[in-house]
Amino acid sequence: MLRWIAPKASFLYKSAKLGTPMKCSLTLGSELGVTLPKQERSRRTREKLILAAARLFEERGFEKTTSNDIAAAAGVSIGSFYAYFSDKRQILLLLFEQLIAERLDAVFSNFTEEDLTGGDLRSRIERCIHRTFANKAATPGLTRLIYDLAPKDEAVRALYQRLMEESVENLERLLRRAMVLGLTRLTDAHTTAVTIVHAVEAVARKCVFEDELPEKDWGPYITCLTDMTYGFVFGSQPQPPASDSAASATGETG
Repeated sequence: MLRWIAPKASFLYKSAKLGTPMKCSLTLGSELGVTLPKQERSRRTREKLILAAARLFEERGFEKTTSNDIAAAAGVSIGSFYAYFSDKRQILLLLFEQLIAERLDAVFSNFTEEDLTGGDLRSRIERCIHRTFANKAATPGLTRLIYDLAPKDEAVRALYQRLMEESVENLERLLRRAMVLGLTRLTDAHTTAVTIVHAVEAVARKCVFEDELPEKDWGPYITCLTDMTYGFVFGSQPQPPASDSAASATGETG
């Protein structure tokens, strides 16, 4: 379920593990002509409309949801709806921005630059890949809308492209750091990042949407993607020893 977070000037995510910040340049409403209300009551009304729209888009889809439906579900008048949004598409784009920002954080908070020297790299890769699958399954209606609308809606297509580009940039940053640390024999971090990100996206999309597999059946695909990624990037190098903090967290002793 999408968690609506009130818009900020920008997003800058940082793992609690004190890794290098994962930057997401998305600014909610920045390109949508959205003016944020100043009064607390108005902000609450606006957020109720957004939450109602998210629920209806997820359940019914975009075409079968009207502005009147959204206003009614939020418990406000249609006049109040148009006081904050020009149409339902404006809310949809705002939701897509939020969804993309959350997904980037959910995936890359599982693997920071600090984690490169923290032990089990393969498990960290596996968690990131599983999170990509889980992200899609968590909001299937909205995710399917992105896929359906991207080919014919320039704004949606631009948001989806930014999701992929931000993912590549964050992974490329990790790979370049691994190269500096001597953890990999890679020579082209960018091409590797593009290939991995798009491969994971394609397989996750097929499993969750085309084949509609339940989570219990994702395992072989996630394992295959994990083995391919780990083997290509780190397989020829010994893993760094677990740090003292990592060892104590897992109950390991010397």
